[in-house]
Amino acid sequence: MKSVTIGKNQAGQRLDKFLHKYLPLAGNGFLYKMLRRKNITLNGKRAEGKEILALNDELRFFFSDETFAKFSGLPAAGSQRNQGTIAAPALHIQEYTNACRSLGGISVLYEDEDCLIVNKPAGLLTQKALPADISLNEWLVGYLLRQNQISEEELGFFRPSVCNRLDRNTSGIVLCGKSLAGLQYLSKCVREHSVRKFYRTICVGALREPVTVSGYLVKDRDRNQVTVSGESQSGAYPYCLPADFGYTCLYSAGSGAYHRKKPSDSCPSGKHGASADRRLQIRNRIRQS
Repeated sequence: MKSVTIGKNQAGQRLDKFLHKYLPLAGNGFLYKMLRRKNITLNGKRAEGKEILALNDELRFFFSDETFAKFSGLPAAGSQRNQGTIAAPALHIQEYTNACRSLGGISVLYEDEDCLIVNKPAGLLTQKALPADISLNEWLVGYLLRQNQISEEELGFFRPSVCNRLDRNTSGIVLCGKSLAGLQYLSKCVREHSVRKFYRTICVGALREPVTVSGYLVKDRDRNQVTVSGESQSGAYPYCLPADFGYTCLYSAGSGAYHRKKPSDSCPSGKHGASADRRLQIRNRIRQS
């Protein structure tokens, strides 16, 4: 018999989802059969699999060492799981530590035990686009490993992650969940629009007189890029941005104004360069859900 005590980053998820992470080589049929036969119990009782795990819940596995090794992917003798602790599958920890060490310009704006809010610099991916990419997500895990706020073993069952995304060439605020509770809470805030998102186009240099910048936005769908053109083209979207004297913010829009905030190219007039800068105004106080 093997016993597992649920920690804070396993609590809050369904039992069957946890079992798939703990025994990654076991199929649905086998897991539900073990639950029905009470070969897997939750707090000493029969479970169905749909229960939500709570902190300090106890799972017991009445398996042979050979069966446990077969479905966990770990050796039958001497493994951490056979000693009653939660161990992770093989992970590329070096990737996270390298990302934390090599990526610069990321400033922490707010942090508590569940949430982290950072300012992402332009030029950095929020999440990977290709397997070889290094993104803010890898930096986040490396940062938490360096601060001893998460262990390599815990990463097998919970991976801290960003909750909103910004384009590579866009700087701005990114919300990150350090714990499962924090990730669920921030994701709910974003999903239910209890945080407000603003996009700002900031002028490079000071405007000396009132000016209206106008032109056309052209999207290259093959490269997923938007450029500014001074001439009308097929499929181009016209825009007009009034800029008042003394201001350096050319445009500010809420979420969804894709065609107005995407380009970071120079204005058609060539007088003012502009870059997109996103900001999130947090309405709700970050708290543990």
